[in-house]
Amino acid sequence: MVSLAVAAALLPAAVRAQNTLSALQTDVDKIVERARPSVLTVVAQHTEEHRQPHHSPPERRVHSRVGSGVAVGENEILTTASVVLAAERVVVSTVNGLEADATLVGVDPVSNLALLRVSDLRLPPLRFAEGPAPGSGDWVITLGTSYHSQATQSVGNVAFRERDPRLVMLQLTNVVYPGNSGGAALNTRGELVGIVEGDLGPPDHGAASSLDRRPGGASFVLATESVRPVLESLRRQGRVPHGYLGVSTRVVEVESDTEAGLRVPIGALVESVVPGGPAERCGLRRGDLIVAFDDERVEYPEQLALWVAATPPGVTVRLVWARNEIQKSGRVVLGESAGAEPAWAVEGAPLSAPVSGSRIFEIERQIQRLNRELELLKSQGSGVPR
Repeated sequence: MVSLAVAAALLPAAVRAQNTLSALQTDVDKIVERARPSVLTVVAQHTEEHRQPHHSPPERRVHSRVGSGVAVGENEILTTASVVLAAERVVVSTVNGLEADATLVGVDPVSNLALLRVSDLRLPPLRFAEGPAPGSGDWVITLGTSYHSQATQSVGNVAFRERDPRLVMLQLTNVVYPGNSGGAALNTRGELVGIVEGDLGPPDHGAASSLDRRPGGASFVLATESVRPVLESLRRQGRVPHGYLGVSTRVVEVESDTEAGLRVPIGALVESVVPGGPAERCGLRRGDLIVAFDDERVEYPEQLALWVAATPPGVTVRLVWARNEIQKSGRVVLGESAGAEPAWAVEGAPLSAPVSGSRIFEIERQIQRLNRELELLKSQGSGVPR
């Protein structure tokens, strides 16, 4: 009698591959089935006045944003701040159709996270993964809800782990559907490894509205090692304290040495220094070019602003700057910012604003730069003249 091992070896490769894929699908289905009750639909509503013709009274209309949320406690839900921004009412619904009004506990615009609390539901919280965030190539399952509370899931892996001194962002190959912002990213054990921030892709010009937008683009997740401290601060204070340097800056660009017509950002030029602030005490002056923050290269002002804001007040950081082509450095104790609002969170921002705010802007800049470098390497390797 042929042993099972020999019989398996004699099976065609296509059959063995199909068996492997079937087993993988079974594992994914089990993970999703366990996690699904912990992922909710979040609907944020606010009222706007619309002008009417012929001097008629303005018409008041209710507008809604739809996103996802993750149960992190029996009555706590974590979602993205951009979903609940300026909401007058927030309603959450479970996979089995239960609905409840939610109270906004706190918002952190820098990490783009918000904490909700519901008193009428008892939710099964997802378990946080221990240890560092997944690395490149690791499998990740994203789980969320789309418009009309349609359940969505996607399987992919980590394509890129952003190198950032303060916030850990993962770029995934997973498809992000409209309404997935605030959803869960799970490892192969069904543990929470991050919160879906959104996607970065070309605009869908064929869509009549954001509700009709097709899925696609690069998906981004804020890793749980960055989520945890934000969550704990929102639980304790309803807010997250952010660092303050006390400067206003603008971008400085130079012509690329390797690609004609390309301008490369080289730092944040100080335009003004707040008297008595941390920057002045450190020795910074107007006209200084800040080029490094805690040994990380600063390329443009938005990057510096994010790193400062993502650093807790009272932390000492090392700055490097150039003055009259002479390098200088110093250590500065950051103060506490009175507010840290990214562009998407300012009053009057459109509802179609990017779901992950300044983080997506920064990553887009990095991706564009990496793509240019890749194209340059390709052209050099193939002998194409530049």
